[in-house]
Amino acid sequence: MNEQPYAVTDPATLRALAHPLRQRIMWELAARDYLRATDLAKICGEPANSVSFHLRSLARAGLIEEKPEQARDSRDRVWGMTHPEGVHFPQADIATNALLAERLDWVKGLLDETLPRDPHAARTQYLGAAVLTRDEALTMAEEVMAVFEKWRERGSKAAIEHPHDPDRVLHFTAAFVGNPRVCEQPSPVQEVHDLGSSVADDPA
Repeated sequence: MNEQPYAVTDPATLRALAHPLRQRIMWELAARDYLRATDLAKICGEPANSVSFHLRSLARAGLIEEKPEQARDSRDRVWGMTHPEGVHFPQADIATNALLAERLDWVKGLLDETLPRDPHAARTQYLGAAVLTRDEALTMAEEVMAVFEKWRERGSKAAIEHPHDPDRVLHFTAAFVGNPRVCEQPSPVQEVHDLGSSVADDPA
């Protein structure tokens, strides 16, 4: 059973995630377990002082924390996620809507091929359907997430062992399971009205 993500409801915490670089930092820490500011600066292509500022902002919001057990010495600051199980946003507001819009834009970019390609990254997609009971659908989803987590852990360990491997890049992963939209059927009254309008407008 996969551990449930931490629910973020505090407005200050949500505001801390509004900046796109902070979102990228969170994704990198989620994929790699822990990083230093200098590592993140190289990965994100941003100045180290800017990355350090955003790390402190995320730390104040309680989203990341120092990992002294990974530090080389007392001056070495290593960062990881406070909630490695992930976070989610149960209450919609401007901040969460912005995060959702960014994720949806990524999905759209994959589907319509408008997302710029990284030559080191792979792309694949699967859209399908299955007739399942609710319990079967939940079991399927848990199995898919377990596969994602297995490969996340494998990538994290490899990134620690080979931190300068240019072929190892961040990949977003996603899985959605749910019912389709309910097809809205017009009422009989509406059907008669539409038919009557069509007949009345027909010059014949």
